[in-house]
Amino acid sequence: MMHILLLVLLLLSSCFGGARVIEKTLPNGVKLIVKETKGKGIVSGVIFFRGGQHRELKKGETHLLFTLLLKGSENYPTSYEISLPFENYGGYIYSSSADDFSEIGFATRTEGLEEGLSVIKDILRKPLLREEDIEREKKNTIVSIRSKRERGMEFAMENLRKITYRGTPYETSPLGTEESVANITREDLLRRFSDLRKGGNIVVSVVGDMPAGKLLEMLEEAFSWIEEGKLELADKENPVKESKVVKVKREGTQATILCAFNAPPKNSEDYFAFKVLSSALGDGMTSILFRELREKKGYAYATYAFYPTRVSSPRLFAYIGTSPEKREEALKDMVSLVMNPDLKEEDVELAKRKIVGDFLLDHQTRLKQAWYPGFYEVMGFGWGMDDEFPRRIEKVSTEEVKNAVSRYINAYHCVMVEP
Repeated sequence: MMHILLLVLLLLSSCFGGARVIEKTLPNGVKLIVKETKGKGIVSGVIFFRGGQHRELKKGETHLLFTLLLKGSENYPTSYEISLPFENYGGYIYSSSADDFSEIGFATRTEGLEEGLSVIKDILRKPLLREEDIEREKKNTIVSIRSKRERGMEFAMENLRKITYRGTPYETSPLGTEESVANITREDLLRRFSDLRKGGNIVVSVVGDMPAGKLLEMLEEAFSWIEEGKLELADKENPVKESKVVKVKREGTQATILCAFNAPPKNSEDYFAFKVLSSALGDGMTSILFRELREKKGYAYATYAFYPTRVSSPRLFAYIGTSPEKREEALKDMVSLVMNPDLKEEDVELAKRKIVGDFLLDHQTRLKQAWYPGFYEVMGFGWGMDDEFPRRIEKVSTEEVKNAVSRYINAYHCVMVEP
């Protein structure tokens, strides 16, 4: 069955024009990745900036900066004028910031790409960063930070970050804290942008229905002006050494439990085994946590596991939402299942099929076809991991998953949010 899924993946990749990918590094360090497709004249791209929360002087300044970049530039002074060249062709432009990188993404028709790149070039060269926009977005960000208290899972994660990521860039969410955001100035944003807007930080990944040579020519014109340099990431580790459970109060009727466990770094062979473990434990109604905690014991409103890719301090997370009277038993049983999973061959094979299936489905748009190679490149895997990933997952054995569990999972950090 797994071989059939991989064959379908390859066929779909061929349909989307996946056979021709060109990589080029400009003299200033900007990495260009171009994939030529054949279709109805659509082009999508993502510009990645290494950094995320790494080496922020004020937490949340990168997230605020990338929100403001789409509010106005010298030649496109409003968010309307920035969006219009993309929306004229049925497309869009967006920006976001995560723990390890930030991004600006877009989709348009091929005839709109030249103007779209002119917009992006202007955003990067001459953002306005008006004081009135800064103050408004600071208020909006603070509202978003406060709203996390109303959502059990997000509130638990905010508290868990303080414990399991203490001393690392991930100690808060990319939004920052109320206090840090309130103190961000325009000078802070200009300084941060100067740090991030360096050639060695930037990966541009574009997929489009036009000749790759033409795409490269247009991208070189749009990004060759960028200054050389590179932001060195803060590669701080804070492994889970001793088990700890912290209880926090929040109004409501449900208890939320979120736990973090040590996990392999992204450059480890065990990385792929843990991707399979995460899926087997907590991806969908056939997963171990769902079967044991919800179906058999009736603890859970919801339960799942996830293993995000990080530059440093990797973690496997497990979550359960339950009734207050069952919270202690649910915590004990969830931790036991993660630390000593009774993994069977069928659990591992099903998890592998889910991962490849999700991967396959997520590549059906050109934007995602552009996003994945750029993500793998900016995270240090190399863009070729976009082709390798399903094959690496297929090779994972049940024994490898079990051995990886014994190597990494020996303690935990948990937050219990209770009424």
